Amino acid sequence: MYSEGFGILMYKITVNDRWMPMKDAIRSIELLQHSRHDWMNRLQVIKGNLELANIDRAKEVIEEIIIEVRQEAQLSSLGVPRLSEWLLTYNWGRSAPLTVKYELLSEGKIPGQLDEPIFAWLKRIVDKIEKSVPVEVNNELYLIFHVDQEQSVLQLTLEYEGGSLACSPKELLADADGPAVKWAEASKNSFAVKTSFKWCAVKQD
Repeated sequence: MYSEGFGILMYKITVNDRWMPMKDAIRSIELLQHSRHDWMNRLQVIKGNLELANIDRAKEVIEEIIIEVRQEAQLSSLGVPRLSEWLLTYNWGRSAPLTVKYELLSEGKIPGQLDEPIFAWLKRIVDKIEKSVPVEVNNELYLIFHVDQEQSVLQLTLEYEGGSLACSPKELLADADGPAVKWAEASKNSFAVKTSFKWCAVKQD
């Protein structure tokens, strides 16, 4: 069964008794396929090491997976679903010359209204960096999140390591619509910059 609405074809899919656009269903299937492929690769690595009697390496891989899954859980619980989905899936099925990694130094939750501005700013910056990195070397961008619930602030650090950028880091991070940034290091092969997003805490009576 289907109905037409909002200019796209809508199929009735029973998910919490709601209507889901067909494109959302396809997106969900694609995410599941990527996730399944990723887990199969990890299991193959563990299986291969066990077959070669590399028990210590197999244990290391399992420990790495545990740490990564915990980080994914923290990111998913941050309260910013669009940003979380983008970071969780950024490296999936891509041949881009830039790899994005993230780390959460604390547990916490930030208001949902910050989801769009943080996502939009980060995406603009990452897109510019990706266009500026050389393709022949490994280039990595680390995003480090720290939620200070008492101060109602998200502290965010960006660290780049890789080949020589086509533009200077300060050119890439220049964004009139973004937050102010504080530079810790800046060269065309590596840089570190910090910024923050604050919100107004609502006092409970």
